[in-house]
Amino acid sequence: MSKRNTTSNKRKEPESPTVSPKAKRKLPTRSTAWKVFTRLKDDDNSCSCNYCGKIYSCNPVTCRTSNMNTHMRKCKAYLDHLESNSQNVIVSSGGGNGAGMIKPFDQNVCRQATVKMIIMDELPFSFVENDGFKHFCEMAVPWFTIPSRRTITRDVVGLYRAEKTALKTILSRNRQAMSFTTDIWTSITTLSYMVVTAHFIDMDWQLHRRIISFSPIPDHKGKTIANQFLRSLDDWGIEKVFSITVDNASANDKAITVLKERLSNRNSDALMMNGDFMHIRCGAHILNLIANEGLEDISNSIRWVEVEKITRGSVVLDCVTRWNSTYLMLKSALKYKVAFDRMADMDKPYDAWFKEVDSNKKKRDGPPMAIDWDNARHMVRFLKAFYDSTLAFSSSIKVTSNGCYNEICKIQSSVQKMAFSQDSDLTEMASAMTAKFDKYWEGTEKINKILIVAGVLDPRRKMVFTMFSFELIYGKGNPKCVEMKELVMDVLEKLFDIYSVRYATSNLQPSVSCDAENVTQVHQDFENMEVDNIDDPFLKFMVAKKTSVAVVNELVKYLKDELHVTTENSLGLPFDLLDWWKTNSSKYPIMSLMAREVLAIPVSSVASESAFSTGDRILDQYRSCLTPDMVEALVLTQDWLRASLRSEAMKSLDKLEEENKFMDSLEEEFNPPSQNEK
Repeated sequence: MSKRNTTSNKRKEPESPTVSPKAKRKLPTRSTAWKVFTRLKDDDNSCSCNYCGKIYSCNPVTCRTSNMNTHMRKCKAYLDHLESNSQNVIVSSGGGNGAGMIKPFDQNVCRQATVKMIIMDELPFSFVENDGFKHFCEMAVPWFTIPSRRTITRDVVGLYRAEKTALKTILSRNRQAMSFTTDIWTSITTLSYMVVTAHFIDMDWQLHRRIISFSPIPDHKGKTIANQFLRSLDDWGIEKVFSITVDNASANDKAITVLKERLSNRNSDALMMNGDFMHIRCGAHILNLIANEGLEDISNSIRWVEVEKITRGSVVLDCVTRWNSTYLMLKSALKYKVAFDRMADMDKPYDAWFKEVDSNKKKRDGPPMAIDWDNARHMVRFLKAFYDSTLAFSSSIKVTSNGCYNEICKIQSSVQKMAFSQDSDLTEMASAMTAKFDKYWEGTEKINKILIVAGVLDPRRKMVFTMFSFELIYGKGNPKCVEMKELVMDVLEKLFDIYSVRYATSNLQPSVSCDAENVTQVHQDFENMEVDNIDDPFLKFMVAKKTSVAVVNELVKYLKDELHVTTENSLGLPFDLLDWWKTNSSKYPIMSLMAREVLAIPVSSVASESAFSTGDRILDQYRSCLTPDMVEALVLTQDWLRASLRSEAMKSLDKLEEENKFMDSLEEEFNPPSQNEK
């Protein structure tokens, strides 16, 4: 809009140098546009841009500042000034933590933030062209040039590539054997996708879970799954595999067999202990099979509560394919027992419903009697162990391998107790569950011993808890307890030998806190030799053997040291297993190397399955035309961005704990305890 000739509206300045407040009202300048525009001295209803000089009308009654805001988004001189000088703008002037905060406006930063919002909140690319978003930007950041949907699409791909490069750098630095989970999902377009998730603990003892592949797969055959998995490893430059957690599909068994063969042919160090413990069966899936096996033989009274009558209100509905919904439904139904009893006496339609015949022309069971409610109570108490263990297995943001065997023992103990029940239905149920349990978790042959070793690496348990569990399951004095202990110690000692050699051939210097009487003296000629500088294989072996001899008792020392009994850290939070190993890594340098890889093992494939929920929202009926490459970019980048936010939160928490420890040490230094307190 050009300048208006409104000479009749001009106000004559009074001749007196003093002007009363009533003589000339101060016009409002609260809009951010007045940081860019200035009123003309001879015309209060007109203003000029401070950067290009263009004049606009600014009558507070007729046009206000809308035309000025429009100009700010297009003024090249002003936009160039922002980019070159980073014009400071007030981000927040209201309440909250950001009140009065000053930050430099940057077009590129705002554009990248928009891209991250699109990815993390699973928004369509066309979101930036919606009127609501445009209006929000106009009110909040009027000088932000909103990118088009095509620009957003290019930026998503660019951010994906940048994040992938950064993650590749992190993985290349760790150079450790990693654990994985994988699964297959069929999308709304009937195209199958295979997801691969990497799990590892970094040098700062932070657990990481990163999706590294979400690619189409032509079929569900074991060989195809193995080939797809190997392509993912090659793409990321990953050479060492510690474990792979999968569900119990027969194709996965074939895939694991193929992977063992091909990885061992690639590199002698690609697999830990020749891949004997690489195959981890999903614990949550096994629990589901065991529970469903028992619920198939459930009594008619419980079956009535499951599927016949509970239809609305606050009672959780049952789903025939999810056993945990049966537990939640029974648990909630028990809270309304009194209401059900009253309905039988007072609600005639309720009572009449049970007198009708069902679709099979059979009379319905019910209403529930006292014995039915007793059966429901027994069932809830029994299924609670399965429900709690499922939650423990399904966590993907904390270590799960250390508590896996503990949960398995709880399940086995619960099934054994139910086998001696006086209720014939429960006895039959326990028998069916025991058969399914032994198929996957029978102690001497079926269970993966690495899961028991992970429990030993918990300083609160060690072998003390392991032996307690053996005696609880098999009975004190049972020869099977000794057999199980020997099997576990054999795996533990072999792992320790492997990590001893790795420690000796690494750049780490031995720093072992062992008793002098336990350290065997070796020839002084090897004392100052560096393994990396030795070409002779025998000499290299002897130097490694020197280190191994010096620390041969580190495993024994760890097992003999007292159990850690503190349940909270300095912040009053629950015991952090990784923080304990971080603190004690100098005391147990070899054991800490082992712990970093063993404790990273996921005991369920939930981490990979959760990606399917994201994929189902991204590739819905409204966006089914997205290409597989774009779907992978969106799923992976979202996972990485969210993981970055969690990591920043954990770093802040660790920093706070370190500060608390430092202040506690100062308190002890300047205020030592008195003799009486000692």
